[in-house]
Amino acid sequence: MRKIGKIFSFLIPVIAVAVLVVFMIGAGRRRRAKEIRAKLRIIEEAWSTQNLDLFGEAYAPHLVSHSAPFPDTEGLEAFKQKAAEIFKAFPDFQLTFHGIIVEGDTHAAPWTWRGTHTGRSALFPPPTGKHITGMGLCYGRWEDGKIVEAREYEDHLGVMQQLGFKLVPAK
Repeated sequence: MRKIGKIFSFLIPVIAVAVLVVFMIGAGRRRRAKEIRAKLRIIEEAWSTQNLDLFGEAYAPHLVSHSAPFPDTEGLEAFKQKAAEIFKAFPDFQLTFHGIIVEGDTHAAPWTWRGTHTGRSALFPPPTGKHITGMGLCYGRWEDGKIVEAREYEDHLGVMQQLGFKLVPAK
């Protein structure tokens, strides 16, 4: 009976430490997920208010953005220039994230953007005056509280069709 008592007196502190470690790890992950969600809300605000200065709060200076079929955008300043061109084409641009998922130092966030195509931009055809809705998903990797790599998966065909482009099969 004494042996069982000694075993339990040894196991109880070990189990308590293990539970504490698991709890602390979980708390750290929850804190990091909360911080990432807060930064994504800043991104949502930056895009919806067209405030390029806010981009630096969530995007790293060495950001690499992938948005097929377009070439990669490397660096925060190049990313801001691309956003500025989008804002020229859609002066009332609004972005909304839906159902943000955070896992470790990555996130996935489906989004919808809306805007009226009334401005001239190097990225879009001449203004059509049409109200456009685009949908997609952003997958981001974070380091030191900022996105260092972003992958955008957007329904570009849907946007082009709303702008009046027709899909014509090859002959």
